[in-house]
Amino acid sequence: MKGSSNKKLKRFGISRRRFMKDVFVTVGAMTLMPVLNLSVAEDRGPWISLFNGKDLAGWNGVNGTSTNWKVVNGLLISTGRKQGNASWIAHEHVFDDFELEVEFRFEAGCNSGIFFRTPLVEKSPAYLGNEIQIADMSDSGLQEKLSPHRHMGALYTVAPPALDAAKKPGEWHRMNVRCVGARCHVSINNQVVQDVDLTSFSDEMKESHPGLLRKDGHIGLQSKEVRIEFRSVRIREVQ
Repeated sequence: MKGSSNKKLKRFGISRRRFMKDVFVTVGAMTLMPVLNLSVAEDRGPWISLFNGKDLAGWNGVNGTSTNWKVVNGLLISTGRKQGNASWIAHEHVFDDFELEVEFRFEAGCNSGIFFRTPLVEKSPAYLGNEIQIADMSDSGLQEKLSPHRHMGALYTVAPPALDAAKKPGEWHRMNVRCVGARCHVSINNQVVQDVDLTSFSDEMKESHPGLLRKDGHIGLQSKEVRIEFRSVRIREVQ
């Protein structure tokens, strides 16, 4: 059998020694592949749910009461902001480098957002922190009112989205925000809308948006006049 194998290898101009060497390298690489994949995955911690599906545990109104937020059938719902209600709720924990995943749907005319690395401030959380815009881009009034820097997926008033990834009102959306150091990557419905270095903007922009230079802060959900629902808010720390 050995002689027969050698003859077949010679037909292709391959020596047995070279063949065995290639097999060894290939098998060795295949053996190492799971190890390499594990090492890549080790930079991310386990997913942690920030919403328990039962109540507002861990969430607090920042500049008013959070009575306009309800939990119904496992959904975290903003019923619309009224006088005295907080314009946003923040999770109690502070995060620096993270990957955040949020699932949401909204009614027509919604204009809301997700805050990250944001301090607990009553005014200008999108400037003293950071916001990824949520907006109903099928609404003609909002299309006329909002500049591209305030469209769905925009880094609010800083950078417009790379594309329009919004679905229609009533449909579920999934937003993923991953920030490591100054690098911020955002996708909506598996489409990349932001991939930016938060420190790369002009000095004028950084002066008006000091949140771009923040290294940590709170995750927040914005509440405005139109109903928005969340069914999953989870995060994992990145090292």
